[in-house]
Amino acid sequence: MSKLQAVQNHITSDAKKPKVSVIMPAYNRAAYIGEAIQSVLEQNFRDFELLVVDDGSTDETEKVVRDFQDKRVRYFYQENGGISAAMNTGIRNARGAYIARLDSDDIWLQDMLNTLINTLTTRPEISWAYASTTAMDKYGVPLPEIRGLPEKYPGDSLKSMLSEDFTCSITTVVCKGCFEHVGLFDRSVNPNEDWEMGFRLVKHFKFAFIDRVVAKFRYHPENTTVGKKSPHIKVHLDERHKVLDKIFNEFGLAPEIAALKPLAYSNLHIWAGRRWIGLKAYRKVFHHFGQAVKISTNPIFTFTQICWDILVDNFFWRYAWGRQFTVKLADFRRRTRSIKIRS
Repeated sequence: MSKLQAVQNHITSDAKKPKVSVIMPAYNRAAYIGEAIQSVLEQNFRDFELLVVDDGSTDETEKVVRDFQDKRVRYFYQENGGISAAMNTGIRNARGAYIARLDSDDIWLQDMLNTLINTLTTRPEISWAYASTTAMDKYGVPLPEIRGLPEKYPGDSLKSMLSEDFTCSITTVVCKGCFEHVGLFDRSVNPNEDWEMGFRLVKHFKFAFIDRVVAKFRYHPENTTVGKKSPHIKVHLDERHKVLDKIFNEFGLAPEIAALKPLAYSNLHIWAGRRWIGLKAYRKVFHHFGQAVKISTNPIFTFTQICWDILVDNFFWRYAWGRQFTVKLADFRRRTRSIKIRS
């Protein structure tokens, strides 16, 4: 039986079960989880179950969840083991043919599931799909940031994933059968577990990107997401190094992909340097930018990229016209790469 056949078998196995299993890992999210759950229950697409996996919360998270009198909401408690462990608990208990994830401090727009499921059910060659999300602060005020973008190098998914994490975990829907082939989440990777899983998925299964905003992710002091002023940069940097080490040491990459190692680690240092700027830790900024240039196979291009990224972060993204210009330029560059690859 082929991988695609196994995935499709999950989709048609039992019409009585919910079509989608939404997994919501949670740890001390009493302040936000109610809004997250409500955004799932208000979906236009109704055939789902919501599995809230409480990863050892010590606040009122359980009470907030149990206040929802909806049979589609299922609550699971476990000792604290991290996001990967919580996701694995959810997948093991999921009854749906598709797996979706929403973090307990984020929200979906009403057409999230309908948009993704429609793509998956009308394109049988696709085993997973994702869309875009915008940022907001802890009060729900919009912020100028978008996650979930087209792959940087169309038709070359592994290269694109090594260059940047272009997917978005909270707008991704995966056929459950995929996990039988790529395995569950790596419990040794927390955070960046979604990036590591993304590598496994792009290696084995075709996917689709829907260029539409269907969710909002939240920046707040307690989350582990790295914003410009997050104190968790060191943890994320170490974990991202771990992911790249695993990919290059264990994935058996083709020679042309393995040759991208300097680019991947150089981009990682650029990523770190840009975020240390937000904390005004300029000694670390210069260290990481210096490392990026040092290990790059094209130092001049890397230095130019750093200057451009700083300009975008600290000037263009402050203004609507600047954001529009940046997005249009990125789209133009992607189209240009796509034409070169097809030719």
